[in-house]
Amino acid sequence: MIGEPLISLNGDIIEAAEARISPFDRGFLWGDGIYEVTPCFGHQMYRLEDHIDRLYRSLNYVRIDPGLSPAQMIVATEALLAANKDRLSEDAMYRIGHWVTRGEDTPSMRIHAAGPATVMIFFRPVDTTGIARNYSEGVRMTVSSVRRNPPECVETRAKVTSKMNQILAELDAATRDALPLMLDLNGNIAETSVANFFLVRDGVVWTAPERNILEGVTRKVLFELCEILTIPIEERHFTMYDVAQAEEFFITSSAICATPVASVDGFISKHGIPGPITKRLIEAFATDTGYDFRGLNPAS
Repeated sequence: MIGEPLISLNGDIIEAAEARISPFDRGFLWGDGIYEVTPCFGHQMYRLEDHIDRLYRSLNYVRIDPGLSPAQMIVATEALLAANKDRLSEDAMYRIGHWVTRGEDTPSMRIHAAGPATVMIFFRPVDTTGIARNYSEGVRMTVSSVRRNPPECVETRAKVTSKMNQILAELDAATRDALPLMLDLNGNIAETSVANFFLVRDGVVWTAPERNILEGVTRKVLFELCEILTIPIEERHFTMYDVAQAEEFFITSSAICATPVASVDGFISKHGIPGPITKRLIEAFATDTGYDFRGLNPAS
C-alpha cells in the first residue's frame, strides 16, 4: 500500500509527521539555505549526480558545510529511496528535495556561531495531470514588473532558499492568470520564476546566458539533446522584440522537462502547440527519462 514517504532529517530516516526542526533554524528565520530538486520517475532517480553537484556548488558559494561529502549525500539519498520502496509507486513521478540550512541560530545571531547544518532529504509526489495538459495546450506567460535579482547582488546561478524575488513575480503574473517571465535590469529576458526560458527563431534555439539565470540541470540536458538531434542552440541576450519574432517558445525544469509556451504577452507560438522543435525535444526527454508526460505513463 502506497503511504506517505519517509524523510531523512540530519541522518535519521523518520516519518514526516515526526520531523522536528528548531524554530530558530536560520533557514526559517532568514532564508539562509540552499536547496535542490531532483526528479524521480517511479524508482528511478534522474540525473542525481548532476543535481548533487549543483547543490554543492551553491553550498560552497554561501559557505555552508552540510557535514557530508557529495558521495555521502548520494548514499543518503539512495538509502532513503530504499527505505521508501513500498511507499513510492513505480508508475508515479516524485520530486526529491535536498534542503540544507546553516542550522540553528544562537542568541547572538552571528552567522559563524550557527550550526551544525540542518540537512533534510524527502520525496514528494507530483500531480502529472496538469503537466500533461500543458504539453498539449501550452502555458501562458506574461512579463512581470518584478525584475530578476542581478548576479551582482545574489548570484543567480546559486539555488538559494530565499525565493521572495520569484514569489513576487508569481504573484504579479497571477493577476493576469499567467506565469511570470522575468527580465534582468537591462531588459533582457532572464527566466521564469521556476524554469529556464527558450525561444526558437529561424530554426535556432535561443537561451539567456548562464550569468543571468539559474544553472538549470534540465537546461544542461537540453544542450546535450540538441547536439544529438543536430538542433542549433545559442546562448545570447535577447528581448521582447525577439520574442515577437520567434516561431515557438518553451520552458524547462526538472519537474516538467520541456513544456511548450502558448503565448507571451499575446505573442503566440507561430508553429502550433507544441512547435516542431519543441515536440522533438519533448520526445527526446521522454526517451532519456523513460517517462512520457503526455500519456501519464512510463514511455514504452
